[in-house]
Amino acid sequence: MKKKIYLVQPSYRDQRGNLLKGKRLYIISLALPALGSAIPESWEKEFCYEYFDEINFDTDASVIGISSMGYEIFRGIEIAAEFRKRGKKVIFGGFQPHISKEYLESQCDSIVHGNPGVRDMSTILNDVESGDLKKEYFCSVDLGYRMNYSYLDTSKVFFTPVVLSVGCRNSCDYCCIGSIYKGKYKLRNLDHVFAELEYLHRRTRRIAVVDTNVYNNREYLMRVCEEMIRRDYKFIWGAQCTIDIGEDAETLQLMRRAGCRILFIGMETIEQANLDAVHKKYSVESYRQKIETIHKSGIRIAAFFMYGLDGDTLETSSQMSKFIIEHRIALPMLNILVPTPGTRIYDRLKQERRILMNDEQDFLKNNIAYNSSFSLCFYEPKNMTPMQVEDGFLDLLRRLSGYVQIVRRSVSKDIPLTVFLLYMNWMFRKEYKELKRRRSAALLRAA
Repeated sequence: MKKKIYLVQPSYRDQRGNLLKGKRLYIISLALPALGSAIPESWEKEFCYEYFDEINFDTDASVIGISSMGYEIFRGIEIAAEFRKRGKKVIFGGFQPHISKEYLESQCDSIVHGNPGVRDMSTILNDVESGDLKKEYFCSVDLGYRMNYSYLDTSKVFFTPVVLSVGCRNSCDYCCIGSIYKGKYKLRNLDHVFAELEYLHRRTRRIAVVDTNVYNNREYLMRVCEEMIRRDYKFIWGAQCTIDIGEDAETLQLMRRAGCRILFIGMETIEQANLDAVHKKYSVESYRQKIETIHKSGIRIAAFFMYGLDGDTLETSSQMSKFIIEHRIALPMLNILVPTPGTRIYDRLKQERRILMNDEQDFLKNNIAYNSSFSLCFYEPKNMTPMQVEDGFLDLLRRLSGYVQIVRRSVSKDIPLTVFLLYMNWMFRKEYKELKRRRSAALLRAA
């Protein structure tokens, strides 16, 4: 057999069945650079980001590696079927195959769980060579090597992804990361991180730290920022973190000096009872002060909120929109609660016979585009009907989709950040319009 592996990041089909293609994305997965760097030098490598390029189904690679983080898994299955017809060994990896393995196992030759490093990839590919490929491989979290960014064309990505840590010190009931890492995280070696940043700073000014929680370890984060300042990098960047960073003005100011301009924060709800019910260890009452501290540092906030939790009512859409407007949230990231299989909230709702999905994969089939919200209610809420949750969610989007709201949220002193926010808030409005159209069409069909 030829010692060559073809790594594929699938694209995604929209509601009309069209495969999404383009020349540039705002952000992209780091899976291919990570995997490509872990594969032994004795193996030849070929790469494909399907969003940009056509898949080479005539490749002479003997092994096909497909990475999936979510809804692109359905396109991944199409790709796998075509390659298996051609006698290739197909291996799936990534977050989604981990939680959908029963659904996926008949569609491929092997599923890789976790973050395989150099040793794990050597084991897997040695097994391929010897004809002893296992149906599953359970790997530890291994990012103890430098990623080769030459596998990723940074000119095609507005924000080039960078990773400092894997996992999260929190373990909330609704969170897929919490269900996998169970409140644990692992920090990367700083030598590897700065070797990557040294490479990137000569090629782009825009990066995105894609950790689940960049504030996992305060001392580590401060060391990264101090070194970025010392090296005089000119990056403009954002990161995802928890709201408790709003208690740490010193770290926030250091992050701002290092180039951080926006933080993506999971606030989730404005009802304390909701936070308590999903075991998120923060206080809604403290949000105001923490938001003010973040804003005073010169950093904008993109906030994640879930609609339809058990404490939500018919008044929640009005209350949540007022909160977002009052606190100058630059980019609201809104979804109806999604009880993802594998999470504690899914298990609880299933035990209470409140899950409405016919198929555990139904929640993956509701996306308009890569940045799409989840607008369907797949469970029985406590204080509303599923239809009231969907109507209330649409009303929440409406309240935040006006032109004046978009401009107020987007404008900042940083031109690249303003451009990014204008684009993302415009997509927010566009998505609302599409969801409204779909909702109206569904009601007409029902009538």
